[in-house]
Amino acid sequence: MKPFHLFLIAAIGLMFAASLRAGNVPDDFTALYAISLNNFVIGESEIKLEAQPKSQYLYRSNTRSTGIARLFRSDVVQESSRFDIRRSSIRPLEYRFDHTGSKKQRHALLNFDWKNMKVSNTVEGHTWEMEIPQNALDKLVVQIAVMADLTAGKKELIYNIADGGKLKEYRFAVVATETIRVPAGEFEAFKIERIRKDNDRTTYLWCAPSLNYLPVRIEQIEHEDDVTYLSELKQTSIGGQPTATEPATP
Repeated sequence: MKPFHLFLIAAIGLMFAASLRAGNVPDDFTALYAISLNNFVIGESEIKLEAQPKSQYLYRSNTRSTGIARLFRSDVVQESSRFDIRRSSIRPLEYRFDHTGSKKQRHALLNFDWKNMKVSNTVEGHTWEMEIPQNALDKLVVQIAVMADLTAGKKELIYNIADGGKLKEYRFAVVATETIRVPAGEFEAFKIERIRKDNDRTTYLWCAPSLNYLPVRIEQIEHEDDVTYLSELKQTSIGGQPTATEPATP
């Protein structure tokens, strides 16, 4: 079975942010999710997007264990991506990752040097550099890019991600449209699949057009261990205003 903290990381890495307004300027945004393992709630995650000075933006996530699960683990995973937008393209500037509350703590910092087309990776005090292409993203800000592409009507989504000193390819595809019911209410949503080379796990996301393609549900199935992780939307606000939803039937 995948360790709890690894699912927290995976859940964060799949959540999407707000859509892009005219001029590619993101809306401020906050959302809260419940995380469960085989229908047993084990954690909670909040994501937030905020405008910053100098035409920059900060996207953050904070995920922690809750309830009975907190008696066994006290993991806290925090991620942030600071970025701007140049020539209508998202450009990451700094990415941070901090995992605390367990025996194996981990800290990482990525600084993007677009003048020299490089990114420096600092993990546990060790720093190294790698070259990056013009369209490189970090693994958190990719969520903004996915939202923009869904808004543009794209069905196949492919991205180059600078992660851990390597350039990785993330692929997603829209596979269906469905009505989904979560704690925040009922939504019409695009069902999206993460396309992988291996068959060890399957990941689906349901993204609601009425919430700027915010994912209202994320499902990850671990085939070898026969377990299912869920991340479901509890509440959200866009532009500082609570989003009205239809209450889910108990």
